[in-house]
Amino acid sequence: MGDLLQKEMLGDLAINIVNILILFFVARALLYKPVKKFLDARREKEQKALSDAEKARADAEALKTEYEAALSGVEEKKTEILSEARAEARQAAEAIRSEADRRAERIRSEAEAQAENTLKKAVEDARREVGELAIDLSGKVLAREVTDEDNRVIIDSFFRQLEEEA
Repeated sequence: MGDLLQKEMLGDLAINIVNILILFFVARALLYKPVKKFLDARREKEQKALSDAEKARADAEALKTEYEAALSGVEEKKTEILSEARAEARQAAEAIRSEADRRAERIRSEAEAQAENTLKKAVEDARREVGELAIDLSGKVLAREVTDEDNRVIIDSFFRQLEEEA
């Protein structure tokens, strides 16, 4: 019996080994390939997501570089526009200043001319008045024959009358 039991155990063992091998190949055929396919697909999906993320990061870096370049261009353009505006403002201010200087010179010249004319007129009026006064005085003196004392009295009264009128 010992031998028989041993043969039977060996036969069972061989059947179990064959069953395990069959089960392994069947499981491999039915489970391993679909699971491997699923895992490979998942790995590819993850790789694609990583590559997409890397591409998006690279695109973002490119956009950032482009944006920074555009900003520096804007800064340069702003500086250029400000310089041009300042130059135009200086030119406009200079034109306004020149025009004001011309007007001031014209007004000064007109004022000088008017002052000169007023002075000439005042001198002419004074001459005319002195002449009229001399004629009036000589007329009064010649109107009658008077003494030196009479002449002094006439002259004093004449000048008093002038002072009262003024």
